[in-house]
Amino acid sequence: MQDITREYVLSRLPRRAADTNKGSFGTVAVFAGSERYLGAPVLAAEGALRCGAGLVFLATVPQAMQPALARCPECCALPCRTGPDGFLLPADVQAAAGSFAPGRAVLLAGPGLGAGADPLLRTLLDGRSWKACVLDADALNALAARNSAPVLPPAAVLTPHPGEMARLTGLTVEQVQADRAGVAARCARQRRCVLVLKGSGTIVAAPDGTLLRNTTGNPGLARGGSGDILAGMIAALLAQGLSPADAAACGVWLHGAAADRCAARKSQLAMLPHDIFEDLGTLLAEAGR
Repeated sequence: MQDITREYVLSRLPRRAADTNKGSFGTVAVFAGSERYLGAPVLAAEGALRCGAGLVFLATVPQAMQPALARCPECCALPCRTGPDGFLLPADVQAAAGSFAPGRAVLLAGPGLGAGADPLLRTLLDGRSWKACVLDADALNALAARNSAPVLPPAAVLTPHPGEMARLTGLTVEQVQADRAGVAARCARQRRCVLVLKGSGTIVAAPDGTLLRNTTGNPGLARGGSGDILAGMIAALLAQGLSPADAAACGVWLHGAAADRCAARKSQLAMLPHDIFEDLGTLLAEAGR
């Protein structure tokens, strides 16, 4: 198993040519949030913006849209209504997803969708063509619960924490943690996707058997919201043309490296997930990106 290093990441992160525009850096479509989880879509969208996506569209509940645009006015809004259960209406999600030309946008689905994610995942994946997709959080729980899994795009990245990994595989959390590399490799091969098993020493597994281990990050990331940011970062790198394995590897390394700098500034105890954006910017600027 190969460690992800700074050299590995910088050799894959694209430099921006002078003669480019927002269309040069891809589109990310974020479907996230519910009445109970209003911060997740904001963090996911900002993660995509801060990692270089040219356009980020956000489909979320009305209560989350205003704070999202206040924090990130660069987002393009795809307002969706909620049903009486507080989850996004599948009909509105279908309409929003239909606004993207086939194969042009990277789908990010899951953060904060809540228990209503299953019909939304069907709407977003079945019969649709995305450039790539990142499935996180509640989208993973919906994927695990489905009797017949949807067909994933050829460029698909799943980003489970150990609990979500246990649900995806039918194992216990203890079994997942006892063989993190093996469990990730088997799941990546069976589902034909890139699998990011989060935690200390995050594992990136590709369906061809490639295994990468992250070398950055610290316990200050052990807070709700950290994974939402990471999912947005990976989606942005996919939108810019990185392969699923490289997008995942670069995303987890940058996320952890920014968190290490953030912990040095604010401490592991006091740092918050959104604090790492400042450190991510500094890190990328030092690398000439």
